[in-house]
Amino acid sequence: MKKRTLTSLLLTGALAVSLLAGCGSGGGAASDTQTATGTETADAGGDNLEKSKAIDWQSAKDNAGNPLFIDTFVPDTPEKPADPDSLPETDELHWFNFEYPYAEIQKLEQPASPADGCIGKKLILLKNGDHPYHTAYIEATKQAAEIFGMEVEVMSANWDVNIQTQQVDQAINEAPDLIIYNPVDQETSVTHLRKMYDAGIPVIGSNVMPSNEGFQYLLSFCGPADWDQSKLLAQYMAEKAGYKGNYCVITHNPGGSAYYARAYGVITELAKIAPDMVCLDIQSPGTDSAENVKQVVSDWITKYGDDLDVIFTSETTVQATGSIEACEAAGRSDILIGGIDNSETALNYIKEGKLTCATNQPPMQDGALPVLLAAKWFNGETIDDYVFMEPAVINADNVEDFLPAQW
Repeated sequence: MKKRTLTSLLLTGALAVSLLAGCGSGGGAASDTQTATGTETADAGGDNLEKSKAIDWQSAKDNAGNPLFIDTFVPDTPEKPADPDSLPETDELHWFNFEYPYAEIQKLEQPASPADGCIGKKLILLKNGDHPYHTAYIEATKQAAEIFGMEVEVMSANWDVNIQTQQVDQAINEAPDLIIYNPVDQETSVTHLRKMYDAGIPVIGSNVMPSNEGFQYLLSFCGPADWDQSKLLAQYMAEKAGYKGNYCVITHNPGGSAYYARAYGVITELAKIAPDMVCLDIQSPGTDSAENVKQVVSDWITKYGDDLDVIFTSETTVQATGSIEACEAAGRSDILIGGIDNSETALNYIKEGKLTCATNQPPMQDGALPVLLAAKWFNGETIDDYVFMEPAVINADNVEDFLPAQW
C-alpha cells in the first residue's frame, strides 16, 4: 500500500557535522537566525549547482549517531467514498478527508525551481510553538541547513495563531528563497498559505498538516505519518490485550491534524482488527499538565473500575506521566498504556515496564526532512508532493535501539 522512497540508505564516507544547540524561545514571538558557516560558500559563478549536488548529506548523523535523514514513503490513497460523513466514526473511511486531505486538491501552479544550487539560499522556518520535541526539530533544521550551505531563520509563534499571522507577514517582507511552515491552527493555515503563495514564495509544509484547502498552495508536505503510527500503535496494543477488553483515549490538542489522527487512527483500526475492544471514553486534558491528565485517568478508574483495560495517549511525556501516576495511585498495574512519540520519558517508562509501547517519531529527522526537500528543489530535482516518515513501534524488546532519546 506504500511506495517507498529511501532517503538514507547510502551511509558512506565521513562528514564532520557540528550539532548546533537550538531551541524556540518561550513566551511570545521568537526569532533566531542560523547562517551556514561550516559548508563551503558558493562562488558567484556558475559552479554553485555543481557544488550543491556534490554535498555528502547521506552520511549526516543526528545527536545519537543515527542517520539524520530518515527513510520515507509516499502514501497511496484509497478511493474516496461518496459520502464519508454518512459512515460511522469507527469506519476509517469516515475520516477520509482528515487522513487524505490532499487527495482531491488540485494544486495551483508552483514557482519554478531556480535550479542553481542550494548553497547560499535563505530559508525561514515558521514554527508553531515551543516544546522539547520542537527544540530538537529546530536543532536538526539548523544542522541540515548548515550541511546544505543555507541560512535559516526561525520564528516561533508559541502556539498563538495571532502571533503566527504576524510572523507570516514578517516572513513575506523578508522575501526568503523558501518558507518551511508548521501551522498553529488548521483553519487559519489556508489564509497564511494563500498570502505566501500570492507573494511568490515557495512553501514546504512540515510536521503538522494544514487545512485541506491549504494543500493547493504547498510545494510539498512532509512530516510524521500520524495516521499510520496510530494504526501501528493500535495493532500492537490489541495484540498485547488479547484483542479484547475496553479502552480510553487521551487526544492531542483539539484543532490540529494530530488530534484526529491520534484518536481516530486508533479507534478505527481497533474497530477493524479487534471489534471486541470497546471505546469507553475520549478526553482532551491537554499536553501541558500531567496533573490534569492524572485527574482524567483517575476519574476513568473510579467510573469504569475493572472494565478499563487499555489507555492510549497522544504523546508520551505529560500524558504518559499522568496516566501512569493515576494507575499507580489506584494500584492498577494491570492497565496497559501505550502512546505516540519517542521521548526520553517514554523510553525510560518502557524500560521500567510502566509503558507498554511508544511509536518512533524522531524530531530531528522531522526537522531535517523539509530542508532536504528544499535543497533538492533548489538543485532542480523533482520532489514528491507528500512525503511521510516511516513509523515503527518501540517496546521492551527493541527500546535499546532507540536510545539515547533525542528529547
